[in-house]
Amino acid sequence: MVKAQQISPVPGKGASDPGGVGRRAGRPSKKVPREQMLRAAVQVFAEDGYESGSLQRIAMAVGIRKSSLLHRFGSKEALYLEVVALVLGRLAEMVSEAALGDREPPKRLDDLSRTITRYLGEEPFAARLLFREVMDRGPFIEGDGGAMFDMVLGTAVRFLEDGKADGFFDFEDAGDTVISVTGIHLTYFVIPALSSELVGRRIFEPAAVASRSDSVLKQVRRICGVSAP
Repeated sequence: MVKAQQISPVPGKGASDPGGVGRRAGRPSKKVPREQMLRAAVQVFAEDGYESGSLQRIAMAVGIRKSSLLHRFGSKEALYLEVVALVLGRLAEMVSEAALGDREPPKRLDDLSRTITRYLGEEPFAARLLFREVMDRGPFIEGDGGAMFDMVLGTAVRFLEDGKADGFFDFEDAGDTVISVTGIHLTYFVIPALSSELVGRRIFEPAAVASRSDSVLKQVRRICGVSAP
């Protein structure tokens, strides 16, 4: 799992490369793990969006040149698409596991609520990245990645519809319910400063994430019409 963390740009890093004599243009002078570059890209694109997201800032955060970053990913768009696919793909796995599990739907719904909350709590920029992509109608959702968004939401809708048909859930409309549940999961982490101020704690601390997980589980159960456990 790629974990997003605070970027600390290194001023001047990559401005010169005395040890790079003989390298092909753009080839990094040091081996930087791909995961480290993706981690930096998650934060930059989450905070600034695709259009304003700076490759230079991403490169500085991991101590390489912009040309070296492009050498690894080919283009800004390719890097961005990989970052969004990484985050959305992880959520898609969680939703699919809940939909295909063999436990009773309410138990799977609880597991899904806890898993998503824990993931977003451990990945401070994941929620903002997805929210911004949808708001901006960026290159991922406007391109082939749009089908991935549809698949995740569609799987969630079918999961709720099946649970309702079997008498476990009670709601008016599955699509509307999925949107409401999505808002509960994402919004809290999309506005971390305001959320921290309102709840009186740093929301990404482990204890705060655990508390949020309990709260989300109860809210989702109410929205989906599940009786208290």
